[in-house]
Amino acid sequence: TLEKSELVWSSHDYMSGPQENLRILQSHEAEYARQVAFAEDGFRNPKVLAASMDLAVAYLKNYAVDKADSLFAAIEPYCMERGLPWDVKWLQDCATLRCKQQRQPEAAVYLEELAKRTPPHPATLNNLGTVYNMMQDHEKAEEYFLAAQQVAGHTEPSKDDNWNMGIAKKHMQQYDEALPMLLKALKSWQEEEPEDDVTIAKLHDTVGSCYDLMGRSEEAVYHYKEGRLLYGRSVGADSPLYGSACRGLTEALLHANMTQEGFDRLEETLLNEAQKDALHPTPIFELLVLALEGFVDGAGMDVQELARLEGPMEIAVKNMVYRGLDKDGNAGVVFERMAQCLMRCSMAVGDEV
Repeated sequence: TLEKSELVWSSHDYMSGPQENLRILQSHEAEYARQVAFAEDGFRNPKVLAASMDLAVAYLKNYAVDKADSLFAAIEPYCMERGLPWDVKWLQDCATLRCKQQRQPEAAVYLEELAKRTPPHPATLNNLGTVYNMMQDHEKAEEYFLAAQQVAGHTEPSKDDNWNMGIAKKHMQQYDEALPMLLKALKSWQEEEPEDDVTIAKLHDTVGSCYDLMGRSEEAVYHYKEGRLLYGRSVGADSPLYGSACRGLTEALLHANMTQEGFDRLEETLLNEAQKDALHPTPIFELLVLALEGFVDGAGMDVQELARLEGPMEIAVKNMVYRGLDKDGNAGVVFERMAQCLMRCSMAVGDEV
């Protein structure tokens, strides 16, 4: 069996700031190494296998997705061989990993398999709804969220129900229905779990996104700033969660005609994207397009400001090369857009190109 009491490392909230979070994670790694060293039969030892699953989720909580991926790959056959509950936990946790890696179709496959192996459960249905939302299938996502609410026996929507349904309604452009749900979820979380910085920050991001899509950019700026502040003090500026708040804030500031502050946040977002484990060329490309077309061409920002992006772009290139992404077709369009940025700011100061 796999007891919840065995999963100590993954139960930590990791909201003590980046340095303390790293110290705690490294202490777990040291303990794990000790356990593995003294075990004679490796992953066939249930205590080692449980510790491996525990550490993999701890990695997930800290967005160390490369380490998590390696560990999940190593333990997969042993979890599947053991069956319940090892197999379903592996499927659930690996689906979470795939979402953090922007590999949502694979996450959906894992969750659909999980649903086949277990009785209907609100958590599984909500997770399926979240994945289909991320895959832009919002009607299917709404069906799963409603099913989760029904299975849970909720006569009135819980704060999770309001959040999930609010996201689906937002994506379907039903903003007048979405916003009250999201604001109610945010208020409930602030009142019931005020110490949960990360979840409250995520809700601020979602509310900010809804406001921005409604054309209420100044209200969006407020919520994104709140989210960024909460992420900064809990998980740190290197976290992809922090980057997501910066990305939303960048666009909201641009829409609110706060160009200089918006470009400050774009530079910060690009650096965050460039150095993360789950690097993907698409967000890099989108940020460079926003810099050129949104800030320079659209808002009239001085083209020489683009020179500030040279450092983050260099980091992104090195990271893509390290991960073999430079040979991907998507990388070509990213490199072309980087060249445009460098060329335009060089021409502005009269450099030879």
